[in-house]
Amino acid sequence: MNELRLGAVLTRRFTRVAWTGLAGYALLVVALFAAAAEMALRRSLEHSADLTQSLLGAYRDSTSEPGGVMPSALADQLVAMGGQVVITRTTTGAGGKQDVYFVSPDMPARRLEGLPASASPDDVRRALLAAIARRARWRYRVLHRAAGAFDIYVVASRESYVVALGALAAAAALLLPAAGFAVARGARQAVAGALDPLERVAAETRAIGPAELGTRLTSPTGQAEVTELADSVNRMLERVERAHRALQAFTADASHELRTPLTHLRARVQWAVAEGRTEAEMREALAAMERVLDQTAKLVEELLLIARGENRQLALAHAPFELGAVVTEVREITEAMALGRDLAVSTAPAPSRWALGDADRTRHILLNLASNAVRYTSPPGSITFALESNGTMVGVSVRDTGQGIPPEHLERIFDRFFRVDQSRSRDLGGSGLGLAIARLLAELQGGQITVESTLGAGSTFTMWLPAAPTPG
Repeated sequence: MNELRLGAVLTRRFTRVAWTGLAGYALLVVALFAAAAEMALRRSLEHSADLTQSLLGAYRDSTSEPGGVMPSALADQLVAMGGQVVITRTTTGAGGKQDVYFVSPDMPARRLEGLPASASPDDVRRALLAAIARRARWRYRVLHRAAGAFDIYVVASRESYVVALGALAAAAALLLPAAGFAVARGARQAVAGALDPLERVAAETRAIGPAELGTRLTSPTGQAEVTELADSVNRMLERVERAHRALQAFTADASHELRTPLTHLRARVQWAVAEGRTEAEMREALAAMERVLDQTAKLVEELLLIARGENRQLALAHAPFELGAVVTEVREITEAMALGRDLAVSTAPAPSRWALGDADRTRHILLNLASNAVRYTSPPGSITFALESNGTMVGVSVRDTGQGIPPEHLERIFDRFFRVDQSRSRDLGGSGLGLAIARLLAELQGGQITVESTLGAGSTFTMWLPAAPTPG
């Protein structure tokens, strides 16, 4: 599928918007100019009509009565207005017939000729307007005003501004393409400049391979949005790098952990198949191989559990359960694990508390913590379970009086295959995955595990889960 580059798309859209804006602006300027000129022309006509109407009061005929001759002074003033002013006068005869006269300078009023005798004053007005604008009505603007017995017609030509309007429209038509091409070129340059940081980020990202996961994109880039994108990519690279390192370490550790039992099995098989082995020796060799196979199977199951948990493929319940009941079960199992070791296992008194999560997985977590406490507590010693509460979280603490954990190892004890004492831990049967599984199961339930330890005085592991309302 052929896709347009972002620069081409933005340039095209920006150019289209610019062309539309320029054309609209040009049309708006022409329209505003025409409207302003028309308003100015109308004001001029109104002024002429006002002046004419004010001067009509001086009109007297030869008998000093209305209907006589227009004085020459009035005619001169009308001509000086710069427009064409026509005045008609309507009179009513003895028989009630209305006559319309054309009032002209220096002569008595003359009846308008060329009209039917039955023509009404309205017919006369329409005929007069048609005669005034007979050549091209759009070229003239006519203002009619009734002033008693007189009708005033002021006519002015639009040619005074039509020429300027045409020149303005022609200039807009000629300059618009040039302006459009200039805008298109400027748009290409502006878009190219705006996308340059994005292109740099893309180029730097393409250059990062599996061997360059420690490389980071240049930040800041000069644009806030692109800088935010670069920072997001850098954070993603940090997560990928951590995951890659963890995968490498996990692969190496898992290979090492599996290589040890396999090597042991090979040695046992080679020893067993040698000549001269008794039946008792063969049984002992097979029993040893069975123990190694059990440890290896347990290791594989734990690895699969971690893999399913990290991929969110591990089914967990999400329901309220009584935390004290789970603690009681774990305490009883811990007492069985501590038989013959002079370890006191107890539970601190506390009110009932309910948690939200998976009771079986919680039991698994606490058994991991308790087995570590039994494994690393030298007799005589004690292991104490206690219910805790902290706002919206409830927890169970497992406190032992063992050897404690060195401060420099506290941050790593939850790492897979990490052991504080490699040789002793292996002798005690630990795979180095118990705490990693415990933390993963706690986090999948929306909780966490915290640890406090004093070297030589013991450790306290606390599992926290979301609190649930107490039923009833």
